[in-house]
Amino acid sequence: MTKSILKSASSLGVMIMLAPMASAFAAEPAPAGDDAVTSGEIVVTARRRAESLQDIPLSVTAFDSAALETAGVNSFRDIAHLMPGVQFTERGSLSAQLTIRGVGGDSRNIGIEAGVGMYLDGVYVPRTSGYNADLAEISQIEVLRGPQGTLFGKNTIGGVINIVTKEPTDTVEGTVYASYGNYDAMRTQASISGPLAENLFAKLTVATFDRDGYIHNLYDDSYVNDENRRGARLQLVFEPTDALKLKLNGDVTRDRRTVLQTQMNSSAGAAAPYFTGNRFEANTDRPNDDKRDMWGTDLTAEYTLANDMVLTSISAYRKINVTVSSDIDQLPINMFNSDPLTDFVQMASQELRITSPGTGPLRYVGGLYYYHQRGKMLREIYIGGSLTSGAFNEGKAITNSYAAYLNVDYDVTPELTLTGGLRYTHEKKTGAYLQIRGPVLSYDFDDLHRKDENVSWTASATYKPSDALTLYATASKGFKSGGFNLDTIGAANLVGNDLVFGPESVVNYEAGIKGNLFDRLLRYSASVFRMDYSDKQVAQFVATGASTTPSVQITNAGKARIEGVEFEASLSPVEGLNLSANATYLDAKYTRFDYSTIGSTVSVSYAGNRIEFTPDWMLGGQAEYRFPVGAGEAFLVGSINYMGDMYLQAEALPKYHEDGYALVDVRLGYDVGGLTVALWGKNLTKKDYRTYARVFGGLDQAVWGEPRTYGIEVRYKF
Repeated sequence: MTKSILKSASSLGVMIMLAPMASAFAAEPAPAGDDAVTSGEIVVTARRRAESLQDIPLSVTAFDSAALETAGVNSFRDIAHLMPGVQFTERGSLSAQLTIRGVGGDSRNIGIEAGVGMYLDGVYVPRTSGYNADLAEISQIEVLRGPQGTLFGKNTIGGVINIVTKEPTDTVEGTVYASYGNYDAMRTQASISGPLAENLFAKLTVATFDRDGYIHNLYDDSYVNDENRRGARLQLVFEPTDALKLKLNGDVTRDRRTVLQTQMNSSAGAAAPYFTGNRFEANTDRPNDDKRDMWGTDLTAEYTLANDMVLTSISAYRKINVTVSSDIDQLPINMFNSDPLTDFVQMASQELRITSPGTGPLRYVGGLYYYHQRGKMLREIYIGGSLTSGAFNEGKAITNSYAAYLNVDYDVTPELTLTGGLRYTHEKKTGAYLQIRGPVLSYDFDDLHRKDENVSWTASATYKPSDALTLYATASKGFKSGGFNLDTIGAANLVGNDLVFGPESVVNYEAGIKGNLFDRLLRYSASVFRMDYSDKQVAQFVATGASTTPSVQITNAGKARIEGVEFEASLSPVEGLNLSANATYLDAKYTRFDYSTIGSTVSVSYAGNRIEFTPDWMLGGQAEYRFPVGAGEAFLVGSINYMGDMYLQAEALPKYHEDGYALVDVRLGYDVGGLTVALWGKNLTKKDYRTYARVFGGLDQAVWGEPRTYGIEVRYKF
């Protein structure tokens, strides 16, 4: 590690002493699985079997249902800031971005893959546009950092968000939840679970979210950035024998909302007469609609052999349709607008997995995986209200991916375990692209193609001198395939190969310590890591002399180096009081970034710039206190989460710099029997902070985070 990292590591302890105790903590789900996992341990299934979190050579954070309820989590957007090293931003369904330790990015373009994998009950969610859905009846969420290709079906370069829902129960149980808050926000959830017949169990969960807009549009006296979402999930479990278990899931989500993908950020250019400096005001003359429809189904079959080996088959299909209309200039004059932007994506996958018993010195997980994705997009960009002056774009991309993976643990001694894993990926993409945009900017490429083959790996050593202490060292390599630029293009004289970009890769080196003290009243983990990033794929606004406005392009930016330190701890000093803390320090910089505008001789190097959307510090703290009152229990939960300063574009200009900020959340409530009533507030200090910034058509534009929200909630379990 460099001196800067060592210096930061030494100051980390001081900052933790000063910071409030954190909200991102390892939760304690009920013990399950192998006999080796004893009561009181933090149990995770990240490596495809129930294991003690302390025993695995990975940086993992876990949240169980109780922890999610304590933190007031209802959507992925709620939980993202609780995860050490995790950044999630969203400016509409097409432009969501998720990174872990600075690795990841968005997948707005159907020709690019997501850098962080999200799994729902073992099924890969194909696009970042499908990430921010309601989280109802969740059993556990696990965050795995670093490449994970030797454990999961789809290759993941930056890490995995693994979401496990609660299964149907063998007795009738249910939950009803309602929350009401400012901006007329109303959220409801309900579930019912129980047996349908002998060995057949079912669960139905429904959820709604409605909220008025909080940004006043001066143009027509309306309010935008509202919410209108409906979702449902049906689960069936059939256990015809002790050895065979079948699980069938189906879910659907319908979103209808207005979203400002950007707002005026200064009086530059044509915004001069309209800029008010008030983030809660807009002046937009065109529609800003965001429509999203998602549904999926999956069937999991688990068969346990006589020797306790488990064979698993997961068959899945998922579809995500997004249609967006946006006033690109966000002004009351008709300069630029899009109507519509669409991404229609469907995927099918099949995974076959074998998992050895959790006992014995040799343990392994291996699998075969097939993934098929078919996407198509439409982009209609109007300039001055004219499509003729603007751009008409159509594109499609088809991906077929085949993989085989194996992850093996071997206990050399009772204290020392070696782990190795390999993954082979063969991925083929084909596509087509049509743009009609004047004589020099019109293209018709009907035979885009590329093929990637890769072997990724992991190697770890875990040393456990006692039940209360674990040391580990890990090295791993991750890979993300190349793809196509299938968005509006502002460059002239291109050929088909100019739309193709190559794969990216990361090599991760990590060493860590995990432990507990005072009969597990204090739990802690710390790690130091370095990631070498090659051929990083970056979406940029590329300007050329042939175009009046810049266009989005994806390029292999070059190389980057990310070094950092992470720390997590939870403490229960007295009965009823739980404290937790986390901290992440990232030193993330481009080491080679020879930016070159396509079709122009202008070239600027970004080497030495900090990687965009990567704060230097992320700190968090949470305190929860519960005490008896009458027949029930009162509770108070307070949390503070600090996001350090960062740049919102790779250019690292002052206008893209966002200072650090802290968000304060509070919940105060009462539990009695199965009834919980709570008052809650988020971003109580009304902190204004930007999550995105850019310059487009001479306009400074930005997106701000959620405002202060507060309300009351009621939950009843029976």
